Amino acid sequence: HAYYKGKNRQLPCWLQGILLRNGPGMHTVGETKYNHWFDGLALVHSFTFKNGEVYYRSKYLRSDTYNCNIEANRIVVSEFGTMAYPDPCKNLFAKAFCYLSHTIPEFTDNCLINIMKTGEDYYATSETNFIRKINPHTLETLEKVKHASMTHSSPK
Repeated sequence: HAYYKGKNRQLPCWLQGILLRNGPGMHTVGETKYNHWFDGLALVHSFTFKNGEVYYRSKYLRSDTYNCNIEANRIVVSEFGTMAYPDPCKNLFAKAFCYLSHTIPEFTDNCLINIMKTGEDYYATSETNFIRKINPHTLETLEKVKHASMTHSSPK
């Protein structure tokens, strides 16, 4: 619903379209907390400007990182400033193996830095090689794309 409406507060009628933004939105999962402000799970925001009104919606980016963390009810994918630790129910050997195998964590697809438009497609991005295609109208999370696969080499 419109929230910017009232006497002496009107948006210009020429202002039309959708503004997309993203950033950290969820900073705790279960009993675990992220250590850094930029580690929170991505939240995508949409501001739709139409006929002098603005409509807002937001939705968590349903990345693999989000899905794994929510399913486990704790942080299981490491981020920039937060190292995910092994399941506390595992034995000492399993904990050590898990810790050592995550010393250099797999890259997250928690794309919370920017929104990129390529052609008619919109992507949530971050500093890793993975980006997530999103629907700009519903904020639905679509496929995961390896950023390097989108680059084109120039002809020789």
